[in-house]
Amino acid sequence: MSARLAAAILVASLAGSAFLPATAIAAEGTSTKPLTMTLGAPVPDSTVKRGGETRTMTLTVTNSSDTAQDFQAALNGEADGPSPMLNDSVVFDVAALDAPATKSRVGRQDGQWQGLFFPASGDASGSFSVPAHEEFTWKVTFGLGAKYPTNDGDFTLTAQSLRSNVTADPARNTVVFKTDPAIKPGTIDVRLDPTAGVRLHPGERAPMSLTTRTTGPGEFPDDIDRGLVVDALPGMDFALEAEIDGKTVQMLESSPNHFELPPLAKGFNTGGDTDSLKLFLSLDEDSEVEKETWVRLHALHFMEGELFIDSLADAKVLPAQAATGSPSATPSTQPSATPSATPSASASAGSTATPAASASTTAAAGTSGGTSGSATASGSLASTGSGAGLYATVAGVLLAVGFGVAALGKRRRRATTV
Repeated sequence: MSARLAAAILVASLAGSAFLPATAIAAEGTSTKPLTMTLGAPVPDSTVKRGGETRTMTLTVTNSSDTAQDFQAALNGEADGPSPMLNDSVVFDVAALDAPATKSRVGRQDGQWQGLFFPASGDASGSFSVPAHEEFTWKVTFGLGAKYPTNDGDFTLTAQSLRSNVTADPARNTVVFKTDPAIKPGTIDVRLDPTAGVRLHPGERAPMSLTTRTTGPGEFPDDIDRGLVVDALPGMDFALEAEIDGKTVQMLESSPNHFELPPLAKGFNTGGDTDSLKLFLSLDEDSEVEKETWVRLHALHFMEGELFIDSLADAKVLPAQAATGSPSATPSTQPSATPSATPSASASAGSTATPAASASTTAAAGTSGGTSGSATASGSLASTGSGAGLYATVAGVLLAVGFGVAALGKRRRRATTV
């Protein structure tokens, strides 16, 4: 399981050729380009049911220029709701009607669904060559799988070019599928407290809590795996405990300062479920701390190996000789700035981001037309899906912790109670 998670994290971070995130798609702009892409109306044009009848539509690309043009596109899907898409959430296929033989594949990015189609003679990174003043046409088959999340509502399918030579026109390349039964999706709110951060000296232990609250109908279709990553500086060695069933349990450290947390079981309900996990963060007394230092804490949430929530908090680490009495849950001074969702080009595995003052993350139902599944965290997370927010945040996390989150996963190792 951890190997699959590592692969998913590497795909998200490296923007591999098999499934490209929306942020990797070339900016199309609004000016006229040589290619025009049109996604036709679905047949039948009616609401879709989970596990029900599929819909078909045509996808046409027209070359209005005097020269052949390379064409490469993906069909990106966004569900209106808090749950990320599973691999089998959607039924999908692309077949050539008046185009070269075609293959298609399904994947996910940023918790959202993505379908890629490409020449059968190549791989997923291949492109079609559309002759001058000609057009290619494909038949797209789409449906909701039986495991389409019950806490997600309408599904927006958008044909997006992976190159910059296609005219962007949402009126021509977007279809919204209304689900039956119709629902008003709720939210999932994750909070790592205290939001202002904890402070501790080497050899001390500070209390924290990770709280998950939900609203709305339906439930999550799979386990939500969780982990805590401490973006520690060299020489700092942290430990993490959790209170489970009245006992204090040492959390598994899958790699240095990367800890696995108990998962939220499949069926976690968006109708008002709340899970609160009491945590205790400690810093080894032999840790090297020469001056007051802020370190970033990441409460990470995965489903089927893909990161979809990163809730942030901070710890203020103080030198051992500065200890005076018991540690306070609130630092004496606040961080000076709020981090950007886009990582700096100079970020490295040992870097420490400037902490934010708030650690609440809300994944909420968005609007139709490609802005669903938004997530906010005090300037740290922006819109997911077709926007750049969560992908940029994931990239920032991966840079900051040196891809260590790849070690977190669905391993069910038994911890020792103390």
